[in-house]
Amino acid sequence: MSNKTINKEPKTFVEEFRERLNREDLERSWKLEAIDHLFTECEHQPEHFHRQWIKPLTAAGLSPESAFVLAIEAHFRPN
Repeated sequence: MSNKTINKEPKTFVEEFRERLNREDLERSWKLEAIDHLFTECEHQPEHFHRQWIKPLTAAGLSPESAFVLAIEAHFRPN
């Protein structure tokens, strides 16, 4: 075994808490980036944004507000 494996001590509560906060900060940063991208696309290419995202969803029966929410969620979870 390597020295790293042998000398590895259990993480303290504070270390685990900091790691969790760092992951949450990173996730929040990704979400803000996704929202920023959506608003930028909406502002600079409103026709394209509407045609690609909103129109198909409203044609399926959603309200424009619901379609926009789904577009945001799609950016958060693209797959």
